[in-house]
Amino acid sequence: MKTISEFVERYDMFPKGGRILCAVSGGADSMCLLHWLSANAESMEITVLAAHFEHGGEESLRDQRFVEAFCEERHIPLLLGRGDVPAYAVENGLGMEEAARELRYSFLEKTAEENGCIRIATAHNAEDNAETVLLNLIRGSGLAGLCGIPPVRGIIVRPLLAVTRAEIERYLLENGVSHVEDSSNASDRYSRNRLRHRVIPILREINPAFGQAVLRSGELLREDEDYLDSLADAFVQEHCREGSVRSKELAALPGPVQSRVIRRLCPERLGTVHTRDIMKLAQGTELAYLDVPGARIRRQKGRLYFNEPPVPKNNKKKTQKTED
Repeated sequence: MKTISEFVERYDMFPKGGRILCAVSGGADSMCLLHWLSANAESMEITVLAAHFEHGGEESLRDQRFVEAFCEERHIPLLLGRGDVPAYAVENGLGMEEAARELRYSFLEKTAEENGCIRIATAHNAEDNAETVLLNLIRGSGLAGLCGIPPVRGIIVRPLLAVTRAEIERYLLENGVSHVEDSSNASDRYSRNRLRHRVIPILREINPAFGQAVLRSGELLREDEDYLDSLADAFVQEHCREGSVRSKELAALPGPVQSRVIRRLCPERLGTVHTRDIMKLAQGTELAYLDVPGARIRRQKGRLYFNEPPVPKNNKKKTQKTED
């Protein structure tokens, strides 16, 4: 498929001579990716291994048996993993989808390392990206969330990100590649499915190339995000020492850069409210403290200190001040 080849080349996804781990669920997208990779492995001078993660349950076992048969028939090395998603979700206070994702990526990264794979290929497509952007927009995400799914993140690459589901289905039909259907895809229980079934068809009526338009917007926004990140990194390198920064210098930064600097200095990921509280703290001079997730921020003698240990919950006060 020309679209995949051009996208792969554009982002230099597969260095020659490399071992590539392809994540395969058995669904249409991942079967398209595995077939395309194995069919083009020789010309790209790569070695393809498949990896399947079994989540538990009869349907999941069916998917594993299907992937095993496909890989055995085509002599593709297959690596298997398994996890108890419901138990992991309860233990870590996560939803089922998020728990499954964490376990799956943990398995993929460990398997890639153990088998000398320099890339992990996943089968996210143009519609997956559009759904992610819409979900982030609904949740009030900032610029990073509106960039969508990155084509490359570390060793993880997404060759199908510019390909629509219709193109994937056409590829499978033309090449005689079968797949299995996940029954949960038909349910509107999940927000992503409601967007897929109800919202995106309307948006596609307005613009038939909606998925590609979102991808293009994400690429433009990612350029802005990368530039703002570079400004924040340069400021941290030049002005921050031992986990502290001059309040006046931090407060003088444009808001988008200031918030990125703050997030780099805090030990845990912060939401918008906590970030803005720290931005306000940077505007004063007297001794003050601010408790945020994972840390206590201290303002003293014109500096903000980010390396204070968090205060136990029963002793916390959001902000307390005393005169210098």
